[in-house]
Amino acid sequence: MAVLPHEGTYAVMYGTYSTPAGSSYRSDYMARPDAVGRFPVVLITSGPGEVSSHVKSVSRFLARRGMVALALNLEPASSNGAHHGMGDTDLLAQLDETRRFLSDDDLNWALNEPLGVLGIEAGGRLALLAGALRSWVGPVAVLYGPLTGDEQRRYPTAGQLGRLGGAVLGIYAADDDLIDPGTVDNAQDRNPAGAWLLYEGVGHGFVDENHPNYDESAAMDALERLAGFFTSHLPAPQTLDLG
Repeated sequence: MAVLPHEGTYAVMYGTYSTPAGSSYRSDYMARPDAVGRFPVVLITSGPGEVSSHVKSVSRFLARRGMVALALNLEPASSNGAHHGMGDTDLLAQLDETRRFLSDDDLNWALNEPLGVLGIEAGGRLALLAGALRSWVGPVAVLYGPLTGDEQRRYPTAGQLGRLGGAVLGIYAADDDLIDPGTVDNAQDRNPAGAWLLYEGVGHGFVDENHPNYDESAAMDALERLAGFFTSHLPAPQTLDLG
């Protein structure tokens, strides 16, 4: 892993990480504090295919604030354009397997329970499903992930919102041309304990520095909210004083 100059609370290590998956390994992306100790873990689920530069940037942002961010490189989309080639059961099974790996006593840098989950773009539905269906999941956050359009899946997102028992943060754009703001209001109704936020005056992808809709002020506010959300609802880092 490479080392980034000190920014935020911690300097961080980051890079490709080989996570056990079945009989082989999955090529994920990890960013974590460059410090001795155990840190809370946030799994990041995103769209199909390789982990994007946007997801990597968000991972490093969280790591600088005292978290291990593991961005999962799940199966690419199937030819019919579905979110992932795998079904919901298989996707959740991969999360379960990752959780078991993070519970290994040999991993002396991870606080493995509860785990936070952040869903970005199409990965938002998997994050919400995990929060609704897996007891080991703690806080769940979604960054402009679709809330409808998956009615043919085994677990449609809308039907799981009321089952979310933990802390939930949804971050969306009021001027999103891909996601109807009305679906965000509906999510708030179905999950009244969660915080479902609409950022005024910005469009889809406003947190992504490579997106045409990038808005620096709104992006930094959203990222700080994400970091504060996970910091508040996950265990505090257990660092060692080597001085």
